[in-house]
Amino acid sequence: MAYVPGTDFTKIVNSDLEPVAVVAQCLDNQWVPQELLASMLNKGKSLRDPGVTGQRQLAVRHEYLRALLNAQQVIVNRAFFLNNQAVYQDFRDGGESREAFKSLLAESVIIPYLYREDTLVQEEDFTVQPEGVRAWRDVVGDTRGSCLRLSWDNTENGDLTRVKLQRPFRRQLLVLPDFDPESLQRDFALDEEGARLLKARLIEVSRWAAEQELVSREDFYREFVVVDGSDPADGRYDRTKPFAAELKQLADLKYGVALPDAMSRYPLTPTDSLDRTALQEVDRAIARGGGASVDEFVHMLRQQAFALIQRPLDVGLTGLELEHVRRARGTDEWMRYKNSLLDLLREPQEMLKTPERFTVQGQAVYDRYVAVAERLAEFVGTRRADEADRWQPVIKVSLHTLGSVISLIFHDEPQIEVVGQVADSVAAEASRAVVRFSVVGRDQRRAERELQTSVDLMQVKLQRTRDDWVALVRRLQEAGFVRREADGEDEQIATLNAPETDEP
Repeated sequence: MAYVPGTDFTKIVNSDLEPVAVVAQCLDNQWVPQELLASMLNKGKSLRDPGVTGQRQLAVRHEYLRALLNAQQVIVNRAFFLNNQAVYQDFRDGGESREAFKSLLAESVIIPYLYREDTLVQEEDFTVQPEGVRAWRDVVGDTRGSCLRLSWDNTENGDLTRVKLQRPFRRQLLVLPDFDPESLQRDFALDEEGARLLKARLIEVSRWAAEQELVSREDFYREFVVVDGSDPADGRYDRTKPFAAELKQLADLKYGVALPDAMSRYPLTPTDSLDRTALQEVDRAIARGGGASVDEFVHMLRQQAFALIQRPLDVGLTGLELEHVRRARGTDEWMRYKNSLLDLLREPQEMLKTPERFTVQGQAVYDRYVAVAERLAEFVGTRRADEADRWQPVIKVSLHTLGSVISLIFHDEPQIEVVGQVADSVAAEASRAVVRFSVVGRDQRRAERELQTSVDLMQVKLQRTRDDWVALVRRLQEAGFVRREADGEDEQIATLNAPETDEP
């Protein structure tokens, strides 16, 4: 067994990770919830503004703890232990939080990731917080755990870093002219003219990228997102630069999925953020689930009946601390939730052949996640009435294609919602739609403060996308789903997006 020099941390690579290991996008030092980003641009505020810092840290903290509760492992870039207060606040001081953090490190729940560094305490060439550096050096010195790189051979790691992490960002910029206006309109809540203008701006970005041999996100920010002459790390986003917010979100999303794709694990996109479908990866094949036909998908969902809780639970992210999450993960309820999630993901194709299996396994994930929530409520304890999160979870199955989303909500009366329209670019062509299984609160306006778990489950093959899409909606209604008007917005829930595969 090889150890990281000067520590008791075991060297591991992606094949050593658990199946549901995630990279949480919320820890990216540029991640900003959409609502806060809009406010920053309107008011001319930066990431250094105290008000922005407070709101953003709270959002990051909620998403970080939710990731640790929902996933088997959370991969964390070493830099975030040194410069992200939402992370280092747990081990900066003594007490329960520090012990909980050490325990999660020792159990390889929190996995430090090294980019090119050889050690966990190597001198930094990125921005850090002195208190974070001191605390990290202290905690690493008396803790054991696991430490991840793409490869522990420096030459191979350098090659993989270029191929898996650096080049995909530039490639994404080069394909922006192919983005579909209808999908842009839905993803960014634009009118038809706004989507047309954004498409024109994407073409400009692509031309710029084609002239650059190498493109980093910081280079992109300086050109299209931040105030000229400013440090991208300061987050002084320039509202005079056309579509700075939209371009930033697309860049951040691509940046955020690169590492989990390289590791063949899950990117965890936060609430109030662009979903991965905004990257319009029409030909992306996910590493699971081969592809179901429309007939198989309808057969799997027909006449499903889930038993849901009838009273709201007083549980959420308000008042949640790392120690609560650690205790919850140590319960029988959490182990049963983890096993049920793995069962759901293990052989999705079998559920197409035996719909009852989907009912049983979907119900198991729901029941066991609710049981975890109930135990978590015990650990957090009684809160003031104005802080209580009244959470009434439902099961949601959604199908995502370019330009449109079909959502099936299972509660008192199973319902179907349709948002957007199939994009013209794939209307007459074959495509793949991603199926997502979620346990979410009924009131999605409270999503950023509520517990939820969501995962990409399988794909559905569409032979002629628009015709199949219309037929699918009709057949689901015939199967007993009542169609209701959607609010016009796509779902924005924290999701384990299935890792990408190179297979066709």
